[in-house]
Amino acid sequence: MIEALVTWAYRRRALVVGAALCVLAASAEGARRLSFDTDVLTLLPADGRVVPAFRTFLSTFGSFDHLYVVFTVPDGYAIADYDDRIEAWADQLRRAPEIDGVDTGIADQSRDFGWLADRQLLLLDERTFEQALDRLSPKGLHAAVAKRRALLTLPSAHVADLVRHDPLGLFELTQESFGGRAPQGFGTDGYVTPDGSSRLIIAHPSRPPYDAEFSRALDARLREIATRQTETEISSDDEQRPALRVEFAGGHRIAVETEALIRRESIVNTVGSLALILPVLYLAFRSLWLVAVGSLPSALSLVVVLGMFGFSGETLSAAATGSAAMLFGLGVDGVVLLYVSHRLALARGLAPGEAVRANAGPSKSMLLGMWTTAATFYGLMFVDFPSLRELGRLVGHSMVVCGLATLFLVPATLPRRAPRAQRILVLPALAAWILGHRTAIVAGSIVLTVVLGAAAVRLRVDPTLERLRSVTDAAALEARVGSAFGLPREVSVVIAEGRDLEALLVTNGRLVSRLTRELPAVRIEAPVRVLPSSTAQARRARRLEQSGLTPAGVRASLTEATVKAGFRPDAFDAFAERVPRLLDPGLRLTHDEYATHGFRDVIGRFVSHRAGEWTLATYVFPSTSEDVTAIQSIVDAIDPAQTLTGVQLVNRELSRKFLPEFLKGLVIGTTIVLASIVAVFRHWRLCTLALLPTFAGLVWTAGLLSLAGVTLDLFAVFTVVTFVGIGVDYGIHMVHRYRERGDAVQTVAELSPVILVAATITLAGYGTLINSSYPPLQSIGLVSAISVCALAFASVVLLPALMMKKKPQ
Repeated sequence: MIEALVTWAYRRRALVVGAALCVLAASAEGARRLSFDTDVLTLLPADGRVVPAFRTFLSTFGSFDHLYVVFTVPDGYAIADYDDRIEAWADQLRRAPEIDGVDTGIADQSRDFGWLADRQLLLLDERTFEQALDRLSPKGLHAAVAKRRALLTLPSAHVADLVRHDPLGLFELTQESFGGRAPQGFGTDGYVTPDGSSRLIIAHPSRPPYDAEFSRALDARLREIATRQTETEISSDDEQRPALRVEFAGGHRIAVETEALIRRESIVNTVGSLALILPVLYLAFRSLWLVAVGSLPSALSLVVVLGMFGFSGETLSAAATGSAAMLFGLGVDGVVLLYVSHRLALARGLAPGEAVRANAGPSKSMLLGMWTTAATFYGLMFVDFPSLRELGRLVGHSMVVCGLATLFLVPATLPRRAPRAQRILVLPALAAWILGHRTAIVAGSIVLTVVLGAAAVRLRVDPTLERLRSVTDAAALEARVGSAFGLPREVSVVIAEGRDLEALLVTNGRLVSRLTRELPAVRIEAPVRVLPSSTAQARRARRLEQSGLTPAGVRASLTEATVKAGFRPDAFDAFAERVPRLLDPGLRLTHDEYATHGFRDVIGRFVSHRAGEWTLATYVFPSTSEDVTAIQSIVDAIDPAQTLTGVQLVNRELSRKFLPEFLKGLVIGTTIVLASIVAVFRHWRLCTLALLPTFAGLVWTAGLLSLAGVTLDLFAVFTVVTFVGIGVDYGIHMVHRYRERGDAVQTVAELSPVILVAATITLAGYGTLINSSYPPLQSIGLVSAISVCALAFASVVLLPALMMKKKPQ
């Protein structure tokens, strides 16, 4: 049947090429409709507990990632000298549609701050609430007002305004209740470094950094604001103060720089790879036809499969789609195999048509190799990693199509006439050397496999998200910002869901109380800190009534303390005016009123209400892995239905699930491959020989990587799948030709150049990544270089040495 197909394709070349062009055009239209998902979370397992909760958090509350805008003054200036420029920046950020909120660290007068200040006592926890009542008493009030006097020695308008509105330091208690940091929009002088040279503004983008399109739009917006601010300063600044240095950090900026880095290096590596691959093909075989046609089946198959996905309305992850470039390394060796076989047939004196028919046997080998490679990838469709499943479908389908495209396109495009000069690349000397040293080769390979196999056991696989971190300038700046401003480096979040908000808040209060008691060093930002339960608020109201404090009494004590401390009698009139509301036991904090009074972003960071379902997010900032374990046990004890998640927890779940799931996919794929090989060869020895290069090459690769101290990440492990397919191809081609010819020496002489050229092409395609500045791409390049060398050696040296031992029965 194969002979009939290749002969028909050779005779109907116009029809085959025309059909291929029509299919390509139709598929290109489908590929144009394809949408891509740039979310790195598609690399994560679909099932489990921590990862789904992490997705819930990101979809409901946005992201852990903020936009950090850092302002640094020139030498000889103080950050306070530039308050007007920084505030202008903050105003521009607030107007940006990509920004949900801006935390300047200073009370934002655009909000209804009075509404929140009147309910300030409700924001305090039990301990600080009692301290506030003490400060409102006559004795405590005198001491608090006297202490405020010392603050006025600081040359800050913000401090003076704070003292005027808060002579008792109630804001300090609120800040203490929030774990040492004021809630957004409820601050003093902002986030300033100890030396006063830099100030930080924290903006809250509306989308997570994993949305690449949004990150690019945000980056463009920031550049637009920077240009506008520069123009404004030049035209309006009479003092001609030196310009501020403005820098941006955070996940969104890192995403933009990383994407630009990958795009730039992808172009460089692609051009560099083609600059190596095309000359290799030409120099090895001196064939312009091979240079022109070699990659056509791979390209056609990729477009066809992407078109199928596009027409079906599917969305592919960028990770899986980017990995599809491996098709060119997997598919080109099939074309080279058929080309060499055709040339060898012509060299034996066959006419062009007869040489095409003689390619039926190699065509079977080519199909078997590509389809067993497809089976390897299809095994990934059974793992609990969406991107790996997509990778399995995409490359698996493409290899099936590539086999058919190669089967028809190669004979259809072969020249009608035999070339005048027959240059055939064969390596009889290599075959003779292997024959003469086969015992030493086999013995040495066994020793090498045992030694490197023992070393491979210690190979480290780290599938965590940390391994995918960028090393761009924005990433380095974020580390400096975190150190300079004391930003927490680790954050986890407890997700609670339900339809009864009051019940969720009561439980959250119990959780916070226990976390505070048992882990006092761990900072907590919780929903009940901004929205106590109705039960807790009622309890505070009763305690306030029991305290005996009255507006008239507090005002009288305040007047006496003001004069005694040396202030003007009217210095604290603003605070005195709101004392009746501060002591009103009937006032309450509600979710809806937060939004009504301009604090939607404050409450929205902790509480979300969608379709009748409430979701609460409690942020905890552990310092060690032991803290995370302790937090997990407390969450489980308070309410097992709640989930602790975060990057560190996601990494733990990844570490537990990745290797078993990956091995499951490999086992399933290998089983399919083995069944296919058995069905074709029907001889246990030939089947074993066909799989040998894959087994030996990957064991050697793992051992060498382990001895070199390399730790594999997600990208590097993806690459391993590629080389399983390559090793299977090499082994099948060699064993199939050996079975046909029955002469191992001739087989090695004829096929070793094909395998070595294919390996060189693959090495050129992936090896250029070793110089990448992006760690995941660098790991792909390193693993690829070692793998392809090991597989090629096992295929053209070890496998022939075993085949030469005796001929098949």
